[in-house]
Amino acid sequence: MMERTKINTESLKTITECLEQLALAEESIISIDGQLLKQDADPDWRKRAENARRTVQQKKRIVMSRLAVLRQQEKERNLQLHQQHTDFLVKALREIVTPSSFERCVRLAKEKVEEIHANQC
Repeated sequence: MMERTKINTESLKTITECLEQLALAEESIISIDGQLLKQDADPDWRKRAENARRTVQQKKRIVMSRLAVLRQQEKERNLQLHQQHTDFLVKALREIVTPSSFERCVRLAKEKVEEIHANQC
């Protein structure tokens, strides 16, 4: 007999919650598939099991979509934090080093970026 596992798609707020729900969905699908292979049951039971599998698969797709959104948001937050760090670092360097040294650093950084860009093309 199949165990009912509730796949939560309503309040997924973290990547960890999504991953936990994905694991449950995978376990459920594997369990249903195993039972469908073993069972020589009546057609009504088989139809219910196949419907349950489709439902779990649909919920899995919802969780995967939410996971993609959360990962993109995390990526954007990380980029923003990195940019803020860079801005604070530049401000601190401007206050500490001489203007000519700072401009030399800016020029060297631009050259390095252009070199990397040229190698990627």
